[in-house]
Amino acid sequence: PPPPRRSRPLPEVYAKQTTRRGDADAAQNVPGTQTVFLKTQGCSHNVSDGEVMAGLLSTYGYTITEEWSDDVDVFLFNSCTVKGPSQDSFLNMVTKAKETGKAVVVAGCVPQGQPDRSEFGSGVSVVGVQQIHRVVEVVEEAAKGNSVRLLGQKVQPSLDLPKIRRNALVEIIPISVGCLNTCTYCKTKHARGDLGSYEPAAIISRVEAVVAEGIR
Repeated sequence: PPPPRRSRPLPEVYAKQTTRRGDADAAQNVPGTQTVFLKTQGCSHNVSDGEVMAGLLSTYGYTITEEWSDDVDVFLFNSCTVKGPSQDSFLNMVTKAKETGKAVVVAGCVPQGQPDRSEFGSGVSVVGVQQIHRVVEVVEEAAKGNSVRLLGQKVQPSLDLPKIRRNALVEIIPISVGCLNTCTYCKTKHARGDLGSYEPAAIISRVEAVVAEGIR
């Protein structure tokens, strides 16, 4: 059975949107019943984050799709900030999604590194790179018409979270997050923070678990 749902509201809910959704849509706001469009861009670490978010949402009953259609209830974009074209593509998709009037959630390095961008204003929720384990909470609130920002960098998401793998035979296992350097040409440090490593035992445990699943 799916894990129990949270029993208290998020303190990070900072704005209530009352104009985007009417009473006629109330029945569609039951948590875990919506269709979520998920688009991930960027490096292998970001792909792994996207797989985790898809796995968590699916565990709670949400339908994950990569097809942009009128059936989508929540748009979730997992972004990359390293290269200009990928960031521009992400921002264009956010603008397009906002025009539909549906809930929009942004994740990845762009909103983490630049949370005050105008594109992430009213009506857009944000999931930080070290808050992906809470994506279900954010999507749930966004579907209700609330805007949420979770940008803390104090907790490394567990390696044992459920996934929907992009390639069913490939497991991406992060061994660390962040970076030691301060290169002036790179924005990754601003998004991922200082270097933090997973415990060797956690990495080994994850490797053993996925190998047991048949991953090679």
